[in-house]
Amino acid sequence: MNSGRIEIMKFKAILTAILTLAFAASALAQKAEPVKPAKLPTVKEVLDKYVKAIGGREAIQKPKTRVATGTMELVPMNLKGTFEAYSAPDSKSFTKMTIDGVGDLLEGTDGKTAWAINPIQGSREKTGGELAQSKLTNDFYRDARLEKLFPKMTLKGIEKVGEKDAYVIVAEAEGAPAETWYFDTQSGLLVRSDVTAFAPEGNQAMTFFYEDHRTVDGILMPFRVRTQTPSFTIILTSTEVKHGAPIDDTKFARPKQ
Repeated sequence: MNSGRIEIMKFKAILTAILTLAFAASALAQKAEPVKPAKLPTVKEVLDKYVKAIGGREAIQKPKTRVATGTMELVPMNLKGTFEAYSAPDSKSFTKMTIDGVGDLLEGTDGKTAWAINPIQGSREKTGGELAQSKLTNDFYRDARLEKLFPKMTLKGIEKVGEKDAYVIVAEAEGAPAETWYFDTQSGLLVRSDVTAFAPEGNQAMTFFYEDHRTVDGILMPFRVRTQTPSFTIILTSTEVKHGAPIDDTKFARPKQ
């Protein structure tokens, strides 16, 4: 067994969870620090500013499909590879990550069921909280529907994320762990999110940083997402994002074994 495969086995639980969460939606990788309290906006004002900053509701809700391709890197294990991601309305999603020396890690959901396939665990179906979290994460128009998807939101204050001040919102949805979002007070952009990801081996704490924002068809989106865990960091860098390409529904179905 090569060294790359040994490293993956050490972190198999986290790798499985990352695939679902890596596209939901990050500045400098350091702990957020409290900022002196100031007059705060409402949750709605923060979310409205975010939607406007990334292009507005009309632009967000215009695409019918999205295809993204790019590269991935696992630090400090020095493992590299590629990814391709397909998504459509009704929480339909399919992600394929190919890691050099390890193989393919697949995850998908047809909006009703969700599944994962990898060289370590084989094929399995997601249920319970893991399924609920998959649907939330992969909602195609999520950025324009946050208030509907997360009925309970609380603005906790302002914290530092790197050099930037950020409004901190804790969002809760039925059947899934709470998420914490950090919105740049100046640009309005989502720069960080903290999530507890469900996984068969146990829940995993993850922090996502959203960087290198670029406009695609009127929508500003991060082309670089860094995901930090207690053990390692995974970096996904998009090289191309396309809207409107036809995607057959079979792409989202669990492959027959």
